[in-house]
Amino acid sequence: MVTTYTHNLNAPSVGKYLELCDKISIWTWEASDLVDMEKNLAKLEKLTPKNGRLLGCYMWDYGKRQPMPVELMKMQCEKGLKWLNEGLIEGMIFLASCVCDLELEAVEWTRQWISEVGGQRLP
Repeated sequence: MVTTYTHNLNAPSVGKYLELCDKISIWTWEASDLVDMEKNLAKLEKLTPKNGRLLGCYMWDYGKRQPMPVELMKMQCEKGLKWLNEGLIEGMIFLASCVCDLELEAVEWTRQWISEVGGQRLP
């Protein structure tokens, strides 16, 4: 398993390295780039059509060094759930270890969302 970031998907030789991995988690470093989630997943699928994919979900905007806007967190989670149901990804990963006890709005929203959808059966 390997992690890649959306900003690495245009690197000339990234595909030949990623195709050697069984599973690839894709992460968006800057929250403002989440608007391109679908485009970036399509790029990853094209580069690695036979690999398993997971969506990495930050609850903090590491690129801007500020809290993740809740609207972008919602979008990230809802698209991830949709992709899970469609079989486009195999799972979602939430990076939380360093922000879960800071009472951030995006973290609290995500906790509530997971408690609401976490019991859903996937196809």
